[in-house]
Amino acid sequence: MIPIGGDLQTTTVLWEFAAGLTCRRTVTTLLVSEGIPRTSVQDCQYVPDINSVTVTFPGSLPATFTVSFAAFDANRLVLDGMEYQRVG
Repeated sequence: MIPIGGDLQTTTVLWEFAAGLTCRRTVTTLLVSEGIPRTSVQDCQYVPDINSVTVTFPGSLPATFTVSFAAFDANRLVLDGMEYQRVG
């Protein structure tokens, strides 16, 4: 949780990478005082490389992220220094 102007906020980011080189990023933000989650979903395409992935959202320039796995664990993806846990 992050303090925001006297309130607390949580942000959850879910990345989905499909075999067909399509992806989706879902960002859910919740202000504790409101208790109402706000969700943004963006579809994308990606191109994997050895140590990076290039992601393109419609109407945007491609963005390249470094890729690694924390502690060599396939369930702990690290994109540009941010760690994501595998779900499902």
